[in-house]
Amino acid sequence: TTHLDRALKHEKELKQGIALQEQGLPVPSHLFGAPTRKILDLVADYERSHTAKRLRQKHIHDTVTRIKTLAEVCNWEDLGDITPTGFEQWRGQVPVCERTGRELSAKTINEYLLSMRAFLNWLKKQGIIERDPLEYVEKCETRGNETKNRREWTDDELETFMRYGKPPHRADYRIGIWLLHWTGLRKNELQNPRWGDVFIDDGKAQAIIRAKYSKGRTSEQIPLMPKVVAQLHSMRPKKWKPEDKVLPFRLPGSEQFRVDQERAGLVYKNEFGDHDFHSLRYSHGHWLAVRGVPLLVIQAILRHKDPSTTARHYMNIAKLAANKTLEEVYASEGCTPNCTPFDGQEGLSRSQNVTKSGKLEVLQIAVGDALSRALAPFVTQGLNPVSGCPSVALFGKLKIFSAISEGRKAVN
Repeated sequence: TTHLDRALKHEKELKQGIALQEQGLPVPSHLFGAPTRKILDLVADYERSHTAKRLRQKHIHDTVTRIKTLAEVCNWEDLGDITPTGFEQWRGQVPVCERTGRELSAKTINEYLLSMRAFLNWLKKQGIIERDPLEYVEKCETRGNETKNRREWTDDELETFMRYGKPPHRADYRIGIWLLHWTGLRKNELQNPRWGDVFIDDGKAQAIIRAKYSKGRTSEQIPLMPKVVAQLHSMRPKKWKPEDKVLPFRLPGSEQFRVDQERAGLVYKNEFGDHDFHSLRYSHGHWLAVRGVPLLVIQAILRHKDPSTTARHYMNIAKLAANKTLEEVYASEGCTPNCTPFDGQEGLSRSQNVTKSGKLEVLQIAVGDALSRALAPFVTQGLNPVSGCPSVALFGKLKIFSAISEGRKAVN
């Protein structure tokens, strides 16, 4: 590009900016001669936009806080100050949390980057910037760098907390912990339901999580185990009203929960993970997996969009693997002649028709050689033999509510 070309480009952008100003319209910052735009002023506009779109207040607060913090520590005042180098320098200095003084985890640093990039993409859509200056900044590697792990509750630990975990100076919330463990609900989802959302009469056993309390922002039906139904019957007042809360008390914060566990003689944190509120949901998923409930049914019960989320974060794979030796896997029903008929020929034999097992359609393949027999359990259960996750191509439609109900019956 010659100096003349650059000068002509600047002149054109200058005229464009003047025309926009005369019309009372904002001038994109990427135009030559555009007025300086302060980041904090634009963040305020970004926050108002999110509020107008009725996004969750916690999400808005966390996002805006990260953007302001990142702009402050990187000394970014104007939009032109935002550079990949500035972010890389901050990340390379081992940033720490101002509140706790601890080193930020790889996951948290990624959240700062994603929040800032979401803000910059919003500026692009508003025509304020032409490109995202952090577009090609790579995220931190989180695998193997996790700082927050959870471990499942054993039956003895849950019983110990229910017996000795009563807080001395506040409302007794132990029944809330019990319900979290046996329903798999999130803390906020259990805190807000009313008795009008719970259907436990006339043989019914389900609860409704309203959209405004659900993480996915959709109304969801939750099947309940018989023992949960019995417990809810015993909790419900004789003269109850539909608008009355199921839990008439507030569940405490994580710190109070930790103190109460330690008072009961339990270990809150060890090298295998924490016993925070969400570990109760994790425990529910693992409890179902130990009892042989199919992965897709557990996914439906926990209401995850992706089964890999269920497999990675809501099961203790090491303990599940230790429950069966390789010889037991080979000898399991998935490898019997009933599931894998052998016609005497080596290699793959003819495919069988799709069969129905309950509400779940699975494909059973007849296999002949030893390798195929070893892979048979994965095929018949719809699992990828490499990742252990469901192979979507092997499944037909899953009727979520029916599958959940059958999974509940299987473990009661």
